[in-house]
Amino acid sequence: MWFRVLIFFFLVPGCGGGGSSPVDKPTVSSSSSNNSQTSGCSVAVNTQEGYTWPALNWEIASPEAQGMCPDQINEAIEYAFQSDNYTGSVVVIKNGYIVAEQYSNNRSSTDLVTSWSVAKSFTSMLVGLAIEDAFIDSLDQQVSDFINQWKGGDKEVITLRQMMNVQTALELLDGGDLYNADNQLQISLDRNLIGTPGEKLYNYSNSDVMLAGYLVEVATGKNLQDYLDQKISGIIRFSGEWWQDNSANTMAYCCLDSTPRDFARFGLLFSRNGVWEDQELISSEWVAESTSKALNGEYGFYWWPAGNNGYSALGVQGQIISIYPEEDLVILRFSSYTRMGDGSAIRKENNYHSTQEPVNFDNNTFLEKVFSSIQN
Repeated sequence: MWFRVLIFFFLVPGCGGGGSSPVDKPTVSSSSSNNSQTSGCSVAVNTQEGYTWPALNWEIASPEAQGMCPDQINEAIEYAFQSDNYTGSVVVIKNGYIVAEQYSNNRSSTDLVTSWSVAKSFTSMLVGLAIEDAFIDSLDQQVSDFINQWKGGDKEVITLRQMMNVQTALELLDGGDLYNADNQLQISLDRNLIGTPGEKLYNYSNSDVMLAGYLVEVATGKNLQDYLDQKISGIIRFSGEWWQDNSANTMAYCCLDSTPRDFARFGLLFSRNGVWEDQELISSEWVAESTSKALNGEYGFYWWPAGNNGYSALGVQGQIISIYPEEDLVILRFSSYTRMGDGSAIRKENNYHSTQEPVNFDNNTFLEKVFSSIQN
């Protein structure tokens, strides 16, 4: 029964969650600065900020050394780790440095968290890479070019652009029905058309993202995990495991497990316009196109608006990777997570994701507290 309750919230990205006892009054370290005292901040804040790329290990800097007041960051962390919010981790990256990091009592930087729908933004990235690699002609190519069973039917005209913008007009599946199906791909493919492709009948669809991921796999001849590893993971040193359903289909709409620090690498890649060190891994054109709706206050291409000229990858119960390119700022919050069952990343029988709904956590409130620490 809990599955149906949990997955319903896939449709409510403003939620947050976790699964372990919180830390009381966490703090980030402060250090003195040669700069003059900043009004409203307990320490002097440096206006000459550094810039770095993480190697195998991240570099650590104080918030004030990177132009941020630690007072507001401490307030944000305290808010996230309030009792019954079940926050597992908070990480703040500024200019490539970890400037704040906190874990719950029984979690550390090496423990896995799960993405829930944050993974949708990974799928969006892989769609863009498949277009850049010429496996897909364009966003306006018909999806039926890759899904043969749609040829000659009423679903034949659906385009990839419509799929990326929740405009397929396909029947909307309950999140629990999808998550609990042995073959999540097949029930996504079998949905009926209930409107005209191009119409926006609803704002969110897990099944559409499931199909977008399948399209990438058909186009590239690789599963999402392998394509991600080939194009991105080895270069940025990201290590993650993507769940599959009981029929070996990648769950493209959710369920990528990694550490918070590794998820921060994905955020930093987008913060820096698809460039990692001296390599352009994602074209600046795709970064701009895929995030443009979010930057203008609308969900699209599997990214959410974040305010302050930022955008977010969001998941149920407060999984957050928020990116502010103008400030080179990445803010992450994840629930404390337990991989239930036999330990494998296969959604079957007793294998499932365990996180908890927070009692008093709002994504926007948390993000604004962190963002307000920036001293201009």
